[in-house]
Amino acid sequence: MSAKKIAVVGVGAMGSMALWQLARRGHDVTGFDRMGVPHDTSAHGAESRIFRLAYREGAEYIPLLKRSLALWTELQAGSDRKFHYPIGCLYIGERGADWLLGTIDGAREHDVRHEVLDEQALRNRFPQHRLSGGEFALLDLDGALLRPELGVRAAVQAAIAAGATLYQGCGVERVRPGSRGVEITSNGQTQLFDTAVVTCGAWGARMIEGPSPHFTARRLVGTWFGVDDTAAYLPSRFPVCIRRTSEIDYSGFPCLDGWTVKIMPPVNYLSDVDPSAVDRTVSYADTAIMRQVAQTLLDGVDAEPVRSGVYLDGFTADNHPVIDFHPESNRVILAAGFSGHGYKMAPAVGVAIADLVDTGGDNYIRHHFSVHRPALKAA
Repeated sequence: MSAKKIAVVGVGAMGSMALWQLARRGHDVTGFDRMGVPHDTSAHGAESRIFRLAYREGAEYIPLLKRSLALWTELQAGSDRKFHYPIGCLYIGERGADWLLGTIDGAREHDVRHEVLDEQALRNRFPQHRLSGGEFALLDLDGALLRPELGVRAAVQAAIAAGATLYQGCGVERVRPGSRGVEITSNGQTQLFDTAVVTCGAWGARMIEGPSPHFTARRLVGTWFGVDDTAAYLPSRFPVCIRRTSEIDYSGFPCLDGWTVKIMPPVNYLSDVDPSAVDRTVSYADTAIMRQVAQTLLDGVDAEPVRSGVYLDGFTADNHPVIDFHPESNRVILAAGFSGHGYKMAPAVGVAIADLVDTGGDNYIRHHFSVHRPALKAA
């Protein structure tokens, strides 16, 4: 297998891992990012993410997640900064909730290490959560808190150590596949590569010349609230959590800065923005769900947020990603449309991208994350 000259366009969650995996396999790989790497204005921003193996979005993700767990551990071992905190992931649902029962069934079927907690056990072990009665929970024991900017940094450092080149502040205006290779135009200059990997998050496939799949850019708001008892919300005592009530669906994150916790709402599926011109002003209405969580579902959390930010991600019509060759060219690989739940599996996506380059990929990836699936054709 001969080394190829490869461009990675977008060095965020997926691009950083692709850069790492391609460089360690001996390819001549160059990364391009319009910002510095890492940065906090797109899908890998907002300081914290959830890793979980018990996966309600679909069993097809579990092989990716198991591979990612091993790779997160490997990457952490070689990094000078802590970004992987194996503190567990707590799912909380109301009595008889189908979504949580299904998640528990999936954990059992796929041998995910877990515990099921009744209401009393939940109250005893995690009193930070206010309960109304009848709740139960799943504790994913391999769940973790991830620091996404530091994870991207670690992957890029490993890639550069393996020979990769990184261009920062270099937005790519055009990706043009042809018979001789792929032309990458950045900051007005054009270079020729054997293959291009496009991992641009909310920017999707906008820069690829020719017909491409549609990815919808969505605006996500993260909000931080002060807490009375910071010790109760430290990672050692407050696992990352996902909770759904009859009115609210949210994700919660422990205290990392000494005084706040982060609360994330469900994705606003009605939004569709231009990622280059998104409004990053957070309105009072933007934080309504998170304020309701702070006031009703968590103990000792301030009623009003002290900090917030706007972040972006790319979505597909069926909310499942594309990890495949571009439909018009096998010189271009797409890894996009992760629809708000991609960061946890990023290391395994990097491996999948490298496999597509080296061998054309495997049937598992091409079957589940194909660019040709019916839902995308109908979009």
